[in-house]
This record gives sequence, C-alpha cells and structure tokens, in this order.
Amino acid sequence: MTFIQPLTGEAPGIWRQWGRLPPSSITTPELAQAFIDEQVAAIREQIGDKKVLLALSGGVDSSVVAALLIKAIGKQLICVHMNHGLMRKGESEQVIDVFKNQMDANLVYVDATDRFLGKLVDVAEPEAKRKIIGAEFIRVFEEEAR
Repeated sequence: MTFIQPLTGEAPGIWRQWGRLPPSSITTPELAQAFIDEQVAAIREQIGDKKVLLALSGGVDSSVVAALLIKAIGKQLICVHMNHGLMRKGESEQVIDVFKNQMDANLVYVDATDRFLGKLVDVAEPEAKRKIIGAEFIRVFEEEAR
C-alpha cells in the first residue's frame, strides 16, 4: 500500500511539486486536459504497481481524487465509502452508482450507521460529537484497510 502526496489542499509549494498550473488557472478544456494528463502521468510514476487505499466520502475533494486515481491506476485503487448515518438522503447510493457502476471502481461500501449513531446517543455538545465521529471514522477505516 502506498501513500501518495495530497492531490488537494493548499500545502506550500505543492504546485511546484506537481507541475505548472494550479486549478485556479485552468480556464479552457485544453488546459484542463493537460492538467489531467500531467497528474495521471505523475500518479502512475509515483504508484507504480502498488495499491492505493482511498477514503471516498462522496464530497468534491475525494471524488476528484478518486476519478484521477481511477484514470491513472484503475483497479490498483481501492475506494472505501463509509456510510456513518449522517449522509444526505441517497448520497451513499449515488456514490456507489457513480464510482462502482459507472466508473467501474474497486469500491468497498461500509454501512457503519448503527455504529456511529450508537456512539452519538446522548451527546449534545458539537465538539464532542466531532471528536467521536473523527475517532470512529479512523477506527472503521483501519478495520477495512486490513
């Protein structure tokens, strides 16, 4: 399993490491395709024949990363989508449809709804909820990674 450098975020110098264009300067379809091609090549070079494990929330960031990785390394990518019971209605089904059915991703779906909601019973303070959700997410993801 390989950890790749972040494909999103504002880490200092990340665009110098990646290539020449930050996404905000992609203004035409040609520039978009050039950026995608450049990233796919860089990913293939970094990953080689190893496998990659990705937590796929269904949000924009993880979905874009998943799409690039699928294009670059195909079935070497293992996406884990976890339903923690706090998703929008139909959101997990949409993630499964797009990534497994349409993009043929190697997708593992984990329904951890009862587990998460059980941990949140009687917890009213938002920061406490955030910490519980974060810790439980990590535990479930680690279990699935094995």
